[in-house]
Amino acid sequence: MLPFFADRKRLAASGPRGLRPGFTLVETLVVLGIITLLVGITIPTLRVMREEARSTECRTTLRELGLALTAYRANMGDRIPACEPLPAVVGEGETEGGLPEVLEGYIDRDCTCWVCGADADPESTSTGTSYLYVPGLLRYAPQVQIAVGQALIPYLESGQWDPAQLERIRRDLESRELMGIFDHEAGRRLPILMDSQDRHPVGDLVPRNALFNDGSVAQMRETFAEMEDDG
Repeated sequence: MLPFFADRKRLAASGPRGLRPGFTLVETLVVLGIITLLVGITIPTLRVMREEARSTECRTTLRELGLALTAYRANMGDRIPACEPLPAVVGEGETEGGLPEVLEGYIDRDCTCWVCGADADPESTSTGTSYLYVPGLLRYAPQVQIAVGQALIPYLESGQWDPAQLERIRRDLESRELMGIFDHEAGRRLPILMDSQDRHPVGDLVPRNALFNDGSVAQMRETFAEMEDDG
């Protein structure tokens, strides 16, 4: 007998028992439901893991910037820079002032550590940094400016100064006043450097990562208003 006909004969003899039954409609729906449930559980978990990874990377870059700031302070008698809270955008891809300019001799202005990995805001990244220099805000506080103004009176009355020299003296006085503020705020209360925007959601909170005066880095969960209420 030819092989072809022999195979057909064996298949016919096996009958319906030789066929493998497929999934029923109910079984298919159950499987699809399980897959949907697993995807629904996995996606939020992956999102949380991704956000936490970005936040961890952000705190790592703040530590790197903290090392540069520590080196600057070591060479400046432990004084902190008196500069703008954020660089000013003066042209296409060009910025002026701010902490990146002051620390240029200690860390490159083009270093990727100046930009948080979670910062996708073009308005923020155009300044060259994702981080707000808090002393740059405090230097305009009335108590700082009054103290600096009083200290400048003898220089102004002497008449022996030029604008560049007066600017150096003014920033030096501001730095001294700012150091007094940060020395008074012991522990993790007043940050030196922090996220300029809310970028790291954790549950219902969006804490900002911050670098503190003692060199530590942590999430800031308190607002400035709460700090003032605490005295």
